[in-house]
Amino acid sequence: MQMQWTGQIGNPMNERIAAEIGKAKSSVRSVVLILSSCGGDLREAEKVTETLKDVKKTRHLETRVDPGAMCGSACIPVFLQGARRRAALTSAWLFHEVSRGRTRGRAKGIVDRAMTERVFEDYFLSAGVSEAWLNQLRMMVQHSDYWQTGQNLWESKSGIITDPIDNHVPRRTERPKY
Repeated sequence: MQMQWTGQIGNPMNERIAAEIGKAKSSVRSVVLILSSCGGDLREAEKVTETLKDVKKTRHLETRVDPGAMCGSACIPVFLQGARRRAALTSAWLFHEVSRGRTRGRAKGIVDRAMTERVFEDYFLSAGVSEAWLNQLRMMVQHSDYWQTGQNLWESKSGIITDPIDNHVPRRTERPKY
């Protein structure tokens, strides 16, 4: 079974994923969740991760970020739920500290370092992300957004991506017949 989520991590993402999983026959043994998201609401991401943890009890879960797609912020804990995590070397990734108190008038919010550490512990380390890499990330995200490509993540042995998707994607072309 293959599902795709494109857009912000937010309500009703968990509801839709749970409904799709619910419709799947019990004979479905493998679920692939394709993500393309700039991030969004951490609370919704946490709901989705709980749903995906339930999926993993009975099915193989693969998460994927395709060439040119993005997985940023709250998308990353969702991506990390995959037993197999495939991502394109040409994908874009955004890391930053958790913030709270964002409103329409205030775009940034207040940094919540304790929550950031909880996310690192609960989602990154528990998924097998390299602790050495995570320690470097902690320094890079202080007061800033930190961008990486899938290739950066793979080459640095971050542990976020378990299987890279190559940059070379064959195109189907027809040869003229003479």
